[in-house]
Amino acid sequence: MKRLLKWLLPIIILGIAIAGFISLKSSKPKMPPKPITERSWSVNAIAASPQSIAPEIELYAEVENPRQVVLRASIAADVQSVEVREGAAIKQGDLLIQLDTRDIDLQIAQQRAQIDALKAQLSAELLRFETDKKALAIEEEMLVIAQRSQQRQLNLSGKKLASQEQLDTAEMNTQQRQLSLVSRKQSLADHPNRVAQLRASIAQSQAQLDKSLLDRERAFVKAPFDGRATKISIAVGDRLRANDALASVYPNSDLEVRAQLPSRALALIKSQSSLADLEAVAKIDGQQFELELDRLSAEVATGSTGVDGLFRFVDSDYLPEPGRTISVALTLPELNDVIALPPVALYGTDRIYRVTDSRLEAVTVNHLGYRTNSDEKREILIKSDQLNAGDKIITTQLPNAVSGMLVEVKQ
Repeated sequence: MKRLLKWLLPIIILGIAIAGFISLKSSKPKMPPKPITERSWSVNAIAASPQSIAPEIELYAEVENPRQVVLRASIAADVQSVEVREGAAIKQGDLLIQLDTRDIDLQIAQQRAQIDALKAQLSAELLRFETDKKALAIEEEMLVIAQRSQQRQLNLSGKKLASQEQLDTAEMNTQQRQLSLVSRKQSLADHPNRVAQLRASIAQSQAQLDKSLLDRERAFVKAPFDGRATKISIAVGDRLRANDALASVYPNSDLEVRAQLPSRALALIKSQSSLADLEAVAKIDGQQFELELDRLSAEVATGSTGVDGLFRFVDSDYLPEPGRTISVALTLPELNDVIALPPVALYGTDRIYRVTDSRLEAVTVNHLGYRTNSDEKREILIKSDQLNAGDKIITTQLPNAVSGMLVEVKQ
């Protein structure tokens, strides 16, 4: 019994303590809950002021030269000398590359010899023609003589004074004279054809010789214009085949700047009567260069969403390298009811927030471009039918901005 009480007594005491704690806790006076206060965000804001402004859009462009050419070998030959290096300036007529001309020189000598042989054949044919004409008259006389001789043999044979063998010989002689005369006439009749054939062969050989002479001239590869060499594809000693690439060059003139025009600005650009009236400025190496929009491309490249615009430099001696990427600022025609805002006012690409009754309201806008204000600061240009003059537009970037958020505009 004592052992049982020894174990039960601590349990009873612990139970009484727990019951007392619960009783005290339940009798504790309850505190009224604290009211929940909505947080207000402090923001800067400016009043919307619609006005007429010419938007500016920034384009990423590439310098190119449509007249860039690849110089190629006109003949199969060894490279004898290379007088130009990649990136070097070239002057029209300067020798750039020289090919070995010994092979083509031998070919030219053979062609000249062939022409001389053909001309000799033509002279012989003309001489033969004169000889044939003289021989024709003689052969006609000989035929007459042979015919008279044959007639005499026939007369003698009728009188039994000539043998059959003599008669056959006379007849054979007449036929031979006739055959010779026919052959001579055929030769004379074919004379114009032989002359024409020889002259055609001479003309063909002369054309081949002229081509070889032209190929030899092209073995001395010269600069076709003032410009620069962009790539040298060969070295001294290389064996080339005809049409192998030698070097790439481009002229100093006709540099163009190609930039993709955004679809949202395309209709406005096309509305201009003259594309050159649009102001454009290229930014290269910290300098600005005036451009003019020369024309629009005739097709849209695969994977692109806009049409390419092709610009030309205006009165500039600066010559950027083709393939270089540059920035171009294009000023569009003036638009009405445009609002200028600091860049921080734009959320995403097409959303701003205005303050209505101390709460944010999202407004979808059309982002037209940029402008540089009188303080040389960049501003975005937007337009929306939902905005009115005097609307307060926040110019503070809030990380969790949503419609309905409570804000306080700084004074």
